[in-house]
Amino acid sequence: MNQKDKTNYRYGRGVVALYAKEPVRGKVKTRMEAQLGQDGALSLHKALIRYVFSNLAESQLCPVQLWVAQAHAASESNNRSEDFFLSICNKRDITYQKGESLGERMAHTARELLKDSEYVVLVGADCASVDAAYLEQALEALESGEHIVFGPAEDGGYVLLGLRIVPDCLFTQVPWGEAEVMAKTRQNLKVAGLSWLELAPRWDVDRPQDLPRLASLEPHFPEY
Repeated sequence: MNQKDKTNYRYGRGVVALYAKEPVRGKVKTRMEAQLGQDGALSLHKALIRYVFSNLAESQLCPVQLWVAQAHAASESNNRSEDFFLSICNKRDITYQKGESLGERMAHTARELLKDSEYVVLVGADCASVDAAYLEQALEALESGEHIVFGPAEDGGYVLLGLRIVPDCLFTQVPWGEAEVMAKTRQNLKVAGLSWLELAPRWDVDRPQDLPRLASLEPHFPEY
């Protein structure tokens, strides 16, 4: 993205990386399969990606990119996934994640994007409660000079991570996918002598009990 494009945004010095898994049946939203079945879980996964990307991109706060975690190397699956992602955004805004663990992938994404931007915000595609207003809180904090901003998740992880720097302690020795993610991250930052800002907690869509909350969203969450 050139400098002229960035001036179209309120926070053009930043960029959002929306983290999404490839939409592969049986590989996404597996905790929902008991209630929705594999096809329903896949449909929900796709609806979440569309919803969150649309909300954040249409806010025109800053550029939004899709960073995709590949399910496996099967070319047929990759082609179908690429068609889905191309229905959401331009090919130039789609990048595949690199790294073994989630921490490695997030660190790589942040470092790559900080080569051309002053700050980056990572958001998970299942974090439907992260709306434009919440994103703007994070962007405003980063614009004002905060180095690390979290949007904590109610389940113990986080729904948003904003960075001006990429300290190793953020992404190592963290129990990804567990309820202790945010607690361990705070501990790591304290040991490293780093400060951070936390926004109000938000929720994500991981378990069947999260599904009724989709009805409370504005704009309206679509049928899936």
